[in-house]
Amino acid sequence: MAYDGSVPMTRRFLWLFYDHLGGVVLCNLLWSLVNIPYVFLAYLILQAGLSAGTWYSVCGVVVALIAAFFSPPSLIVYWVGASWVRRREVHLKEVWYLLKLQFIRAQLLQLILVVASVALMLNAAFYADFAGLFGLFLAALMGWLLVAIGVIGLYSLPLLVTQDTGVWQTLRQSLLLAVTHLGGSLKSGIVFLLFLALGAVSGIGFFCGLFVAWSLWFNTYLRGVLMEYTGESWGEKEERSLREIIRPWES
Repeated sequence: MAYDGSVPMTRRFLWLFYDHLGGVVLCNLLWSLVNIPYVFLAYLILQAGLSAGTWYSVCGVVVALIAAFFSPPSLIVYWVGASWVRRREVHLKEVWYLLKLQFIRAQLLQLILVVASVALMLNAAFYADFAGLFGLFLAALMGWLLVAIGVIGLYSLPLLVTQDTGVWQTLRQSLLLAVTHLGGSLKSGIVFLLFLALGAVSGIGFFCGLFVAWSLWFNTYLRGVLMEYTGESWGEKEERSLREIIRPWES
């Protein structure tokens, strides 16, 4: 059953998560297995950053996050999320084909995010050593640009799997959506950090369902944004209520 546009986004997300609960866990486990090399790389980067000093620790955390969660295998999660949001069936053969087709583009996007983030953080460290307010202003500016890079990164892989564009076109579209939907973009960044924090607190949550849950949330938001440009609609009206999640035997 498709969702009506009048249904709040959070409700759409909750019903998608409820309808695909088993698939969420299985997809997350698949991503965790395929993503092992990138998670190991993230671990090495994090350890190197933490052992090198305070500022390098910040760099290590940021680059480790990009290595783990903006990796080519993450295409699997965003493709599955985009398919479920559009009420399409997901076939494993399609997932592997997508990964093979878009792997190089996704890897280039990840490298661009890493290089841009490291450059901004190094510049921020350099300017912070300047005496006076001007140095602090430039360092703060680098920090805000780093936030912008992070928001653009959130759009990059979901757009890559849904729009099938090149690397630079994907970055341009990500920048356009981040700027024209600034409030939703910042909210998405906060939600991602909340999912990340929940995964960190739970220990293994991000590898047993939370990353796919995040993908469902963001793909639900992104489809609503893209419909402003494509003229699509959510389709049939959703008749269910959230009460059915708590007491499904009454439906």
